[in-house]
Amino acid sequence: MTVRELKFYFKKHKFLSLTLYLQLTLFFVILGTFIAFEGELDYESNSLHKIYEGKAIYQLLDGYYDGDEYANFVSQSDYLNRLKTYYNQLNNTNDFQYLAMFNHHILLKDTGIPEEFIEGYEQGSKKYQKIIDGTPYTAVKSFQMNKQTLDYFGLTVEKGTIWSENEFKDNTVLPVLLGSAYQNVYSIGDEITINFYRKTFTVKIIGFLKENSKLFFNENTEFYLDKYIILPYRDYGDPTSETDELFQQISYFAMVNGYIVTDNSPSQNQIMMQRVEAISKNSSFGGYSFIGLNPHFQKYRGLMIVLQENRILIQSIFVSTFLLNLIVIIIILLLQQKRRLSSFAIHYLNGATKWRIVKMLWIEISTILLAAYLTNFIILDKILNIGEMKTQFILLILCITMSIIICIMPARKLLLNPMTDYINNEDEGGI
Repeated sequence: MTVRELKFYFKKHKFLSLTLYLQLTLFFVILGTFIAFEGELDYESNSLHKIYEGKAIYQLLDGYYDGDEYANFVSQSDYLNRLKTYYNQLNNTNDFQYLAMFNHHILLKDTGIPEEFIEGYEQGSKKYQKIIDGTPYTAVKSFQMNKQTLDYFGLTVEKGTIWSENEFKDNTVLPVLLGSAYQNVYSIGDEITINFYRKTFTVKIIGFLKENSKLFFNENTEFYLDKYIILPYRDYGDPTSETDELFQQISYFAMVNGYIVTDNSPSQNQIMMQRVEAISKNSSFGGYSFIGLNPHFQKYRGLMIVLQENRILIQSIFVSTFLLNLIVIIIILLLQQKRRLSSFAIHYLNGATKWRIVKMLWIEISTILLAAYLTNFIILDKILNIGEMKTQFILLILCITMSIIICIMPARKLLLNPMTDYINNEDEGGI
């Protein structure tokens, strides 16, 4: 079919073609939105299920919250080795998972940091700055974690690389991950200067987390990391200065206040508690306490109920809208086919083959479908921001499949029946 014939067809049937185009666009947008919603809902349900279903989660605290006890502990010559041994055994035991994580801010060398990354920005806090060696540093949001936390919550990068096991050792420039919102500020490989726990050093950006990366921290069941600088908890060697010793002291005390995850059964809970007690004695790190069993468990149950109710509601709305759109599309196509058969018969008498006519029919329908799909692509990707490649690929396959299925019935009539059967039909549109 030539471009001229296609233009002539749309000019003659502009109202019907426009109606079909708009209806198909609406159909694809609704379907794409539903696919994206189902995918997000499955992700939420699976992530919640992975974290909480059948799990017991304890918050582990050190016993040195009293000022005098803390001062007495750090005054002992081997306190840092005992602290390190306690953490390393918690981090490497096979009897449970130990999630060390904390959201202490860092000071970032200020080279024009957007306000959204500043610590306390959402709460309306004023920008906190400190002059270090004559250079201004600004407090920005930061999150610290060990490798088990990274793996447990399934965090992955959109660009760059994720931390390897070796990068949790103190033998390289500190590699950091940035939340997705930082992509317009820094690039992979950039080195930035920070001050953390009173120690100034250079860190290297190795990756950006996927958008909406989150974990479950403290009372927040959805702690998003998009605007955070994420630092790894590392195994440090012997301190080289008083500043380094103070940095390691504060770091390791933060690292031993984490979460213990184990199977939620009496036997596993008992094994876990016995193991923590043994680690405490082996490392001579006296004093620890647990706070609560499954601190997020009730919120988890509530979230699961809300997710399921939303799924049922959205599915009901989608099915109703889907059927309504499908009925309208079928009616439009039936009207189109009815008025086109006599035109095809005339075209056949003028020398066109049946297969050429079928090809003309398929191109006409496919052009409208493709235009609707491309419009849907723009709406989902640029306006609604939910146009993931998986969703768009599914819709593209559906578009191609629909173009074939829609053509089957009229093609069957055109190929199997004599064309003279349609020559006397009223021709309202021509070709």
